[in-house]
Amino acid sequence: MSEYTTISLRKEFVADVETYIEDEPFGSVKEFVKHVVVREMESDDEIGEAEARQIGQKLRDLGYVE
Repeated sequence: MSEYTTISLRKEFVADVETYIEDEPFGSVKEFVKHVVVREMESDDEIGEAEARQIGQKLRDLGYVE
């Protein structure tokens, strides 16, 4: 039996994702997020430390990360 955990996301972010995936083959935000995370984990592309900081700052500026 698999164990699960919960990840909290801002409602505004979830609404944005729902709008984004309206015409996509994902049945839920959960499926989409899982797809994106798995794709990134399997990717050979690496981002540098500066780019990671820049992405983190953008997410904070948008209110998705505290």
